[in-house]
Parts: sequence; C-alpha cells; structure tokens
Amino acid sequence: MATDTGFGEVRFFDDFLTDAYSTFNWIVTADDGGDSADIAEEENGVMVFNNDGTDGDIINMFGAEIWQPNVQGTIVFEARVKMVTSITQDLFVGLSDENDADEMPADWDGGTITLTAADGVGFLYGSEKGSNWYIVSNKASSAGTQTSCGVGPTLGTYQTLRITVQSNGDCRFFIDGTEITLSGAARTAAVTTTVQYCPAIAQLASGTAADAHIDYVMVKAGRA
Repeated sequence: MATDTGFGEVRFFDDFLTDAYSTFNWIVTADDGGDSADIAEEENGVMVFNNDGTDGDIINMFGAEIWQPNVQGTIVFEARVKMVTSITQDLFVGLSDENDADEMPADWDGGTITLTAADGVGFLYGSEKGSNWYIVSNKASSAGTQTSCGVGPTLGTYQTLRITVQSNGDCRFFIDGTEITLSGAARTAAVTTTVQYCPAIAQLASGTAADAHIDYVMVKAGRA
C-alpha cells in the first residue's frame, strides 16, 4: 500500500451536485413503475429514492467493486442519509461484494435477518424490527451477530453513517461521529479481506410510501 505521499490514498466522493447521477459511478435499480431514483437539485443535490410503497419493491445503488482490505489497508466508508415521508421501510447502508443484481445486501423478514450478499457489512434499519439501526455483517455467507446500535433514524433528519474495515477484517462503526462499535462477530474479522467491495445503499418497501435521501457517499483507502 502506497503511503509515502498524499497521493497514496484512493478516494471516491460523490456529493450528487449534477443534474443526474453518474451511470459510470453507480448501478441504480428501481424495480417498479411507481418507484424512481434520481438527483433532486432543490436540496443542494441529493440522490433520492422515491418508493411508492408497494410491498417488496427494492431501490438500490451500487458503486464499483474496487475496495479490497488486504491490499489497500483500512477502508473508510461514509454516507449521509435521511428517511423522508415515512420510516416504514428497510434501509441498508454499507459495503457489499455484489453490484450487479436487483437485491438488498441485507434486510429484515418478519424480524429475522436475510443476508443476500455473501460478503458485506453495514448499517441496517427495518421498521418491523424496531426503532434502531443494527450492525450487520456476512463473511463467506456466515452471518455475524446482528446488534442494535441503540440509535435510530428520525424522520426528516440526516445521519452520518461511517464504517472502517481494517486489513484483518475488523470493523468499527460510527453514527454522527460517535463510535457505537460493540463486541461480537460482526465487529471482529467481520468480512473476508480478499474480496473486493463496493459502496451499497438499498431500500426495501414495507407497504408504505417512504423515500430516502442520500446527501453524499465517500469511500477511501490506501493505494494498492
């Protein structure tokens, strides 16, 4: 990993300031005619997931699979997000090993977690599970412990969600600058370090129209 100059760091940052999202940077899916995902200019540029509430509909956005902990060192992921209209939804914010499918890397089904991404780590909120964000992870299809952060979303209020993934697969988690990392399998050696990850944000409708706004997404790591 190159660290001898400031150019040793690879950094991706999207503030969504253009008229439309970059189809080079993002793979975006909205799987129903009543759903959409695009940039809203009136809020200084935010990516908007507009979900009509049809139960089971997914809106997601995946970046490039170029982030690999064992060769780049610590990977830092951060996104600033808020729920709009309703918090009756599932929302995943984090890293995934999959960027070419219409999927939720993780979601709640009747209060039980479903992990679709074979490798991934992130924050997961589900209104049917409770009022808090959960830390979730999957390592080679082996689920880590899902743990409540003790902090939940507030309708119409942005939260900054941050994850660091170290070269050994250990992960730390922050909400609005406060570390909420707890002990457990979702933190220690939580992911496969030889896998390439992408930034991933995905929303699953739960029968109520509910939007999500993404103000920015940032990922950085050392240069391989």
